[in-house]
Amino acid sequence: MKKKIDWKILIITSLICLIPIIFGVILYDQLPEQMAVHFGVNNEPNSFAPKEFALFGIPLLMFILQVFCCISSDFMEEKKQNKKYITIYKWIIPIIEMVVYLTMLAYGAGIELDMRMIVCITLGIVFTLVGNYMPKTEPNKLQMNYIRADFWKKIKRPAGYFFVIIGLAFIISAFLNSMVSLILLGIIIVVAILISIYSIYLFYKDRK
Repeated sequence: MKKKIDWKILIITSLICLIPIIFGVILYDQLPEQMAVHFGVNNEPNSFAPKEFALFGIPLLMFILQVFCCISSDFMEEKKQNKKYITIYKWIIPIIEMVVYLTMLAYGAGIELDMRMIVCITLGIVFTLVGNYMPKTEPNKLQMNYIRADFWKKIKRPAGYFFVIIGLAFIISAFLNSMVSLILLGIIIVVAILISIYSIYLFYKDRK
């Protein structure tokens, strides 16, 4: 079966990864030579990068990553019921990159922003959207090599609810103590590890 690449989504989302560069060029002379690219939960920067890399290198890297993600997802996906889910997946990188880039520019230009609130709300929206469509999806060809079909049927609905709950909790946590956001992040990591371990266990169990 011939694979079909959705060129429209690929071109639009990939270009959106590059659009923020325009704002970087406009504000170039007002920005410091070392740009803050990562912030702690206390809104203080803890990682810096040269201005040229932050303004031009990061969008280019995101552009390349977005092109790869779009093409690879189209090649792996064969199920029509996953179309909306894949479309949301393809928009995750451009949206996050746009938010991160613009907040980075704002901070570099001296505008005070609550970085934790911005990140929590953005992640919350992404998790909620992904969780909403997860129960309606089926594993693609690559995932089938690692996840049993019956296992996916059992876990996809609870996993979808989990993502929606975590997403809403992230949005709420943006207005609460920073420790709440850290706890949520820890829960996500632990659950992801447990699901991965269980999936690997089932995979090797079937091979015996």
